[in-house]
Amino acid sequence: MFIFELCAHLKLCILIYAPPNKLLDVRREQQLSYHVVFLLSACALPVPAHVNAAVGRIRGLIMMQNSYDHIAEQWHSNFRGQAYVDRTLGYVDKILEGLPSGAKVLDLGCGTGNPIAKHIVERGFRVVGVDQSKKLLEIAKTVVPEAELIHADMVEIQFAEKFAAAVAWDSVFHVERKHHSAIFHKLADSLESSGRLMLSVGGSDAEDSASDDSVTEGFTSEMFGHTFYYSGYAPKVARKLLEAEGFEIEVWEVDDPSSRGHIAVVARKSV
Repeated sequence: MFIFELCAHLKLCILIYAPPNKLLDVRREQQLSYHVVFLLSACALPVPAHVNAAVGRIRGLIMMQNSYDHIAEQWHSNFRGQAYVDRTLGYVDKILEGLPSGAKVLDLGCGTGNPIAKHIVERGFRVVGVDQSKKLLEIAKTVVPEAELIHADMVEIQFAEKFAAAVAWDSVFHVERKHHSAIFHKLADSLESSGRLMLSVGGSDAEDSASDDSVTEGFTSEMFGHTFYYSGYAPKVARKLLEAEGFEIEVWEVDDPSSRGHIAVVARKSV
């Protein structure tokens, strides 16, 4: 019986042995995750490195997608205070400064679209919003019906067009930090020359560290009864990664000291 079960799991997850650059959507990852984990735990066989990496991404994606899907309505109705909204939209206005009306702005990790995407549209610009939570995007469709909304994982998505500005607010630190450099590269590559980026970095309170080696790789916390994963480099390291991708830092400040060194960043693409 065990052999038949093993073969069934192998048949269902064999696609994961495709080359590591082959895209798997979240639904397929969910379907394959259980079977991959079963095989790895059942067989003492050498496993390709990209399969191990895929298993880690599967677990992270499923946890994050399900967590935000479960709390979508609570998240949307939870008003964080006018001071927070005003401060956040102040950063948004900085990246919109000088842009022509109708310019296209990327919101990577747009959530429900409130308040950032909504504010951008109200200012007369177009928005392309990306999020991996279907439930958050369903709400976003009602908040910013004018926006182009895409259900995707920020690590996997590729952009064929350029944007006048980009936002990645409270989103990148939900991804394992080993992917942060590639995400910063993707954001730089998607921006027009001199385009500005607004993002938050954090996920670690080790602000004095000059190396990523001494910083905890990630942690989890509870929100509305569900678990969320956070991962970040020390601020000095995150800044170096951004600068390595050609960003000139214009704003770098702790905007929420209570949130493990939550730092607001406005940066301009230098080339």
